[in-house]
Amino acid sequence: MEKYPKIAMGSVNAQEVTEIAGMYSIFTAPVLLLFVDGKEFLREARIVHLDLLEEKIDKIHRHMAG
Repeated sequence: MEKYPKIAMGSVNAQEVTEIAGMYSIFTAPVLLLFVDGKEFLREARIVHLDLLEEKIDKIHRHMAG
């Protein structure tokens, strides 16, 4: 995520913070959620294809920077 300075990153273990799973309807792990202006914009779960994820994040980052 160093490549995307305008995107803040955080990590939460849903087994340790169980209410987060219910709050975001998380039924499997891992799950990557990306929020834009406080709204869920992207959700990737279980098998995450990193090259496709990077393409999606690149597009979002370009839009945010533009």
